[in-house]
Amino acid sequence: MKRLALLGLLAAGALPCAAGASDFGLDAHAGTLGLGAELNYTINPYFTARVNFNNYTYSYDSKKEQIDYNFDLKLSSYAAMVDVHPFQGIFRVTGGLVGNNNKVDAVAVPSGTYTINGTTYSASQVGTLSGLITFNSTAPYLGLGWSSLGSTSTGLGFSFDVGVLMQGSPKVKLSANGPIANNSQFQSDLAAEQAKVQDDVNSFKTYPVIALGLTYRF
Repeated sequence: MKRLALLGLLAAGALPCAAGASDFGLDAHAGTLGLGAELNYTINPYFTARVNFNNYTYSYDSKKEQIDYNFDLKLSSYAAMVDVHPFQGIFRVTGGLVGNNNKVDAVAVPSGTYTINGTTYSASQVGTLSGLITFNSTAPYLGLGWSSLGSTSTGLGFSFDVGVLMQGSPKVKLSANGPIANNSQFQSDLAAEQAKVQDDVNSFKTYPVIALGLTYRF
């Protein structure tokens, strides 16, 4: 969070004291980080600065370690980025920091029983079995993009970005609220089950970013 705020302050500090109206632009976009909006600023023909936010929720069903879950993927992020236009044209190289509040909520769907770490428990014993997957709260971003307005043109245009969010290994937490929740054997099985799911998702340290946007520069 502090690094993201510092980057935003540095980007703001790079703006001239008397900025022309045509230096600013707005963007609405959709992509793998969700639906979002953006404010951008042309520093000079080679550099632009951007701040944006994204949000979206997607629900789906899947099975993990013999347990059926209802998943809610909740995308929520905001970013401060700097674009380099090496040829003063439509192509840009982007780096920045993302405030990453993306997470996955999960609620198990029992069929009378749960099998947790090889042990069978009744649904009434376990109660609600919930899962949560979170990521690093601040994540670097690196990508390439194209804007039909380049760094200086005004009017209406479109943008396209591809990149990667370096979010680190996901963090998994499983919990239950039934009468057996404090039982030592159950806690041991649940911890083992959590470790298995953690092992399944450890490789997802990066998140692909693709976004298509509509841009207007004043």
